[in-house]
Formats: sequence, structure tokens, C-alpha cells
Amino acid sequence: MMNESRLAAIVAVYARYNVVIETNGMKIIGINHHEVDFDANTYMQNQLIELIAKVLANQMIKEVFDQEFGN
Repeated sequence: MMNESRLAAIVAVYARYNVVIETNGMKIIGINHHEVDFDANTYMQNQLIELIAKVLANQMIKEVFDQEFGN
């Protein structure tokens, strides 16, 4: 089960990759300045890591699409 120290470890590892994860207690409220609302208590550690990675992938896809098509 997730706890504050595990969440802090995830945040610290992502920070090494220049990914900003904003939290409020056990809630993730932002990833790279994009608003999200994830209750970390409902995920296992590996699931939360994968979820954050999917959010990042979606952000990158959008940025490439916007750059390519001028949106």
C-alpha cells in the first residue's frame, strides 16, 4: 500500500528526470504544471509510477501534435 514516504520517493525519482510532481498530502495535484487529481492511496507504488508515465506520454503527444499542426 502507498504511504507518504513511498510517494515522496516517487516524486524524488521523477524530479531527477526534471518532472515536477505537485502533491497535497497523499494527493497528486499536478504533473509538470498540468492539473491532475490522483489519490495516491488508491494505487500500488508501481501502478502510480506507470500512471504518471502515461500522463507524461500524453503531454508529449499533445505537444508534438500541437507543434506539427500549429495548435
